Formats: sequence, structure tokens, C-alpha cells
Amino acid sequence: MNRSISGSKWSIMVIATAILMLAATTGAQWVQAFGGGGHGGHGGGFGGLKMLMQLDLTDAQKAQIREILPVYRAEKEARQDSLQTMRAQMRTLMEADRFDENEVRLAFRQMAPLMEDMAVLKVQFMHDIKSVLTPEQIARVKEKHLNRENRRGEHRRVRESMLDTWLSTPAESVSSQ
Repeated sequence: MNRSISGSKWSIMVIATAILMLAATTGAQWVQAFGGGGHGGHGGGFGGLKMLMQLDLTDAQKAQIREILPVYRAEKEARQDSLQTMRAQMRTLMEADRFDENEVRLAFRQMAPLMEDMAVLKVQFMHDIKSVLTPEQIARVKEKHLNRENRRGEHRRVRESMLDTWLSTPAESVSSQ
């Protein structure tokens, strides 16, 4: 840690890092939810392909989703390039030799409306998909989302603990291993 950075500037840098990580995660979930990306189809929306396959959709439900999906894919793709460019600008600020709070705030304010639009689009997509599902299928989706959120929370606590342990371990003992 750079001891010359004041407490408030350090806090802002941590917050900016968290925002960037959230933006990157949200983008990855979008790719997965709208028919791309890896990680086995986990992620945003209704969990992508894997989640939909586990719902035992009828042919009629599949046909309805086939009609819904292209509209949302087109909307998402129209915004994706701009968001990627804005994320690259934020990464540049994070990697800069000099911290400029005003530049970080400006970059985030420029990214925020697009992130908001994408969040609205995602929720709208989820509601349209939900209208195709039975109450039992919706209950299964909710249960899987709750389980996934619980696992994420546990994984986050484990990672934080590992980081804390690593940071409290003397450098000599780490380098000698």
C-alpha cells in the first residue's frame, strides 16, 4: 500500500475498484444470459442455457422464448461496445501513475446511464421470460438463484479470509515456500 495516499483517496480508489469489478461481472453475466460466453451458461438473466435446460420447457415455451430472445440480444449488443470502451477507460484510470478523483468520478458518471439502461433491459427480459414459465418453473429459478447467491457470499468470505491471511503472513515465509 502506498502510504502517501490519504485515507479518503485510498477509500475512493477501493470504491472505484469495486465498481469496476461489479461492471465487469455484470458484463460477463449479460454475455452468458444472452447466448454467449463460457462458464457453462451460468450467470445473469435466468442463468442462461443451463438454467433453461433444467426447467424442462415445453415446445411451446421454447418457441415463445425463441421469439423473445432476438430483440433483447440486439438491444444488448447495441450497448455492449460502448460499455467495453468505458470499462477500458476506467481500467486506464486505475492503472495510471497519478490518482485523479475527478477523472474517476467523470468516467463513472459517463458509464452509469448505460449500466442503468442495461439493468432495465435485463429486468425487462427476465419478466418477459418469466411470463412464459409455469409457477413451478419460476419457483425453481428462484431457488437456484438463492442457492447461487448463498454460494457467492460464502466464496466471497473465503476469498476475503485468504487475502487477510496472506496479508498478515510475513513476506519472508511466503517467499521461502
